[in-house]
Amino acid sequence: MESTAPQQETAWLVQPLVDAGLGPGEIQVLVTRLGFEAVVADDRGVDIRILDVVGDHPSDVRAAWLEVIDRMTSRPLPGA
Repeated sequence: MESTAPQQETAWLVQPLVDAGLGPGEIQVLVTRLGFEAVVADDRGVDIRILDVVGDHPSDVRAAWLEVIDRMTSRPLPGA
């Protein structure tokens, strides 16, 4: 039997973007860009580059993105 924990964790991480109206494809593009920016940015520029990923999106999507980043970097997963 396969565990659903990783799927539940992923869903929790990206839920703010879903709530902001983004579809799975849009979320995948943003998360892929996040990974790319994290790899290529130097230490001083990583924060700005992460925010630039959603710079052309509406304010509710930018706020959701900040929540996702916060969940990824500072909050424990639910049930952990």
